[in-house]
Amino acid sequence: MNDAMKSAAPVLNSTSKINLVKARGSLVWDDHGKEYIDCTAQAWSNNLGANDPRVVEAAIAQLRDMTHIRPNFGSAAHTRLVSKLREVSPASLNQMGFALHGSLAGEMAMKLAFKNRPGAQNLLVLQDGYHGRSLATLGASWPHPNNPFLAIQPRFTRVPHPNPYRTRMGMDPEAESQLCLGLLEETILKGVDGGVAAIMMEPIQGNGGHIEFPRSYYKGVREICNRLGVLLIFDEVQTGFGRMGTMFAADYYDVVPDIIVFGKGVGGGFPLAGIFADDKLKWFDEGEEALTFGHFPVSLAAGYATVEAIVADGLCEKARLSGEYITARLLDMQKRHPLIGDVRCPGLMASIELVKDRTTKEPACRESQEVYRLGLERGVLFGESRYAGLGNLIKVKPPLDIERPLLERALDVLDEVIGIIEEQRA
Repeated sequence: MNDAMKSAAPVLNSTSKINLVKARGSLVWDDHGKEYIDCTAQAWSNNLGANDPRVVEAAIAQLRDMTHIRPNFGSAAHTRLVSKLREVSPASLNQMGFALHGSLAGEMAMKLAFKNRPGAQNLLVLQDGYHGRSLATLGASWPHPNNPFLAIQPRFTRVPHPNPYRTRMGMDPEAESQLCLGLLEETILKGVDGGVAAIMMEPIQGNGGHIEFPRSYYKGVREICNRLGVLLIFDEVQTGFGRMGTMFAADYYDVVPDIIVFGKGVGGGFPLAGIFADDKLKWFDEGEEALTFGHFPVSLAAGYATVEAIVADGLCEKARLSGEYITARLLDMQKRHPLIGDVRCPGLMASIELVKDRTTKEPACRESQEVYRLGLERGVLFGESRYAGLGNLIKVKPPLDIERPLLERALDVLDEVIGIIEEQRA
């Protein structure tokens, strides 16, 4: 790169990339020295603030001892992390396996479901669900236009789900919840050939619109699965490890699935994911689930330090309190800004949906891009929702230990830039 390129100011728009060179806590810096408040926690992965010294030191200590262990050997790093995770995993979800990213963890959950439901040939997912970008999980995520991989992808049956902000035919959200539960049961009984092994769902649909369902839906899905002998998989890659103000969404909704997929926030910035499985499920036989780097001791050591810090620092409670503050601020903005159609929380799983008109609820995609761009100019990284062209959500999902002054500043910027955009529209 020549000197002219080095000195050139970055172009700030919703599609260009800034080059990050440093991160500490809830702050990141680019290669021009500009500081940003990171309300994305780097793809919602830094639940514990970035580069926490406890995590870094744990990883360095492990690096000095051993960087790679073949998965058919044990290790102190593996034993310690399994023990720590059993302290926080819901109910009897004490069996676990590890991978280096959420997509492979999702595939691990699918494999275990089919192993425990021999003869079943189907897995159900929700229509706006998102489970990753590997070959299998891409097929489990909501439809991709012009998907070039269909010929070699497994097929999933997508079922409708409630959306309290955009209910079908203007239905009451609770009535729509019951309708969708009925459709789920009919799909299991009549909609597929070959039986259903499991339904896999995100408790809150991260990439598919940050949609939280009525509480009756979670309880209803669990009841249907129990009654019909179908396993329930919660994909908690985004909601796990404190983000919702509880350790897991399963705790928040008081619904225990048979399998939880986890990732992102568990590794403290190091690649780590995996699954929790109920003790009653039969685990994999030798050779059915083994990855060369699935037992990566550096990530396991970092994961132990991360989970220990989340517990020791009381970050679930801190996320709950910060979420209450964010919710109050966003609801106040909603009163003053007609661009804000809906406010979605809980905890630090916060977002707003922007609409051109509150009656028609037409998505305001261009305006959302402007919120992102203007936020960048003012030193705040807001999350977007570009997946499959959704494009009208702004997400506020910083590290769980973000200090209140930084959170206040980020929300002040959000309030300011929405006001600017509304003035321009007028």
